Amino acid sequence: MLSFPYFLDEFDPTPKPKKVGRGLTEYVLKTGQPLLVSDQQVEQMAKEGLIELIGAPSNEWLGVPLKRGERTFGVLVIQSYQEDFHYSERDRELLIFVSQHIADALWRKQAENEIKESQRFLVAVFNGIKDGISVLDSDLNILQVNQAMDELYAHQVPLAGKKCFQAYHGRKKSCRVCPTIRAIKQKIPQVDIVPLVGSNNRRGWLELHAFPLFDSSGRVNGVIEYVRDISERKLLEERFIQAQKMESIGLLAGGIAHDFNNILGGILGYASWLKTNIKSDHPFFRPVDTIEKSASRAAELTAQLLAFARGGKYNIRPSNLNSVIGESLKLLTGTLDKSIVIETQLNENLPTVEIDVGQIQQVLLNLCVNARDAMPGGGRLSIHSSLARLNEGDVRSQVDAKPGWFAVMTVSDNGMGMDGNTKRRIFEPFFTTKEKGKGTGLGLSMVYGVVKNHGGFINVYSESGEGSTFKVYLPLSGKPEIMESMVEAELARGHETILIIDDEDAIRQVASDILGSYGYQVQIAVDGEEGIAIYRPLAEQIDLVILDMVMPRKGGRETFLKLKEINPEVRVLFSTGYGQNDKVNEILGLGVRGFIQKPYQIRDLLAKVREILDGKY
Repeated sequence: MLSFPYFLDEFDPTPKPKKVGRGLTEYVLKTGQPLLVSDQQVEQMAKEGLIELIGAPSNEWLGVPLKRGERTFGVLVIQSYQEDFHYSERDRELLIFVSQHIADALWRKQAENEIKESQRFLVAVFNGIKDGISVLDSDLNILQVNQAMDELYAHQVPLAGKKCFQAYHGRKKSCRVCPTIRAIKQKIPQVDIVPLVGSNNRRGWLELHAFPLFDSSGRVNGVIEYVRDISERKLLEERFIQAQKMESIGLLAGGIAHDFNNILGGILGYASWLKTNIKSDHPFFRPVDTIEKSASRAAELTAQLLAFARGGKYNIRPSNLNSVIGESLKLLTGTLDKSIVIETQLNENLPTVEIDVGQIQQVLLNLCVNARDAMPGGGRLSIHSSLARLNEGDVRSQVDAKPGWFAVMTVSDNGMGMDGNTKRRIFEPFFTTKEKGKGTGLGLSMVYGVVKNHGGFINVYSESGEGSTFKVYLPLSGKPEIMESMVEAELARGHETILIIDDEDAIRQVASDILGSYGYQVQIAVDGEEGIAIYRPLAEQIDLVILDMVMPRKGGRETFLKLKEINPEVRVLFSTGYGQNDKVNEILGLGVRGFIQKPYQIRDLLAKVREILDGKY
């Protein structure tokens, strides 16, 4: 384009910018040589096709190129409309001389404008970067920061002129481990993770990159600090590590609970059996009753371990969370001191959730008891239910959580609260802040396991002295609520033949004695291999197989599949100390008729056996 920034003519107005054509000005631009021509010479050039006539005709026309080195970037033109006036060679030389100074001035002006434009561009880029950038001198003084850095440390603005360790970390001396100092000393870029103490006392983590700047002699005269807020990433990493840790502890806890349940199986089974065979005035009734209750209490503890290990999910049905809260409040009435005020706020339009009512009730009771213990002098306990729709961003920090609609059960107190270290460990088994003898440390680990096992998750909000809030998120079901039957099965007798396959001697004996005393014919096997050998010739006579899951030589799953090969209609009651976990659910899906968890009492075993034999499964 050809523009005319400086134009004055008594006939022609200032032309608008136009495409480069074939006028006299363009001719000088093209040749890069001065041109002095009369009107006759102009006409001759036009006839020869060298130029085109543009504008009012002048008597004489003088144009000299504006050059920077060999590059012509403009033309200085004067022209006369007077017939008796002529430009001389001296005028030409003078204009050439003047043009050199004008060209230098214009070039400098253009360079200044380009520099300013470049500066504006760089400032826009500098401030447009969403990560924080600081420019420091070699003494750690802040020279310049971008907008993101200003926003990150808005409480310290202006940042320029301060030491970086003062403005960013609130320290009087430089940080003990400082990537910026390393970059200055080692003369190479450095990277590190540093704490963030930002505006509104916001705390988190920054990934800091320090790039040294050098002067012409190669000495470091400054540093560029580039920081990225990685607080969310660190939180995800911590959650993932914590989840792996809890998974490992869960495997250990599940194994311990399984072995302990096998031991309890003999104690609880025989105690409940003896209790049903003696009258209440018998001298041994009270000791037997004490044994049964103690074994039941121990079984409850192992059930909490199994719940933490995600192995205690038994009776799932669509239920109303508000009903669970209502029933739990009845139980809490006698547990909480009168100095604690209970407040409830329930969403009456809450859809159903698929839960084990007993376990979720235990979750709520544990949370409420913990809240009670956090308020020894009394206080306020709030229980809310609500509906929440969570997106990908909301569940990103929760391992295995999926977005969607959730029923939310919130338990809040205004007690003593927790510090960060306590908050990180509260779901670990056997971790407790209570006095010795006042807590097992299993309550919240059970809460964690049960909620995870229901496809939900827990968020905890707490600070020392500020109380605590636990939010339990459970995915919605949408199915109609199914009420639990309160009718207890009678201790029915039978005459059928039952094969017990279990590697635990105590379990085999107690089950055999109980079933035998109620009329059943019993066969026993110490493992899967022996069980198959017994079953093969007696398949038509054996009405039910009670099968352990974990055994040497041949496990429960493999044994069941072999029994099914022998008799596709085989009826099997699965028994394990692990609880109804994914492996059990898989085998139930293969055609197992039922499941009973060790340790079981006499009424549970007899009821489950009768249900299967009577075709209720």
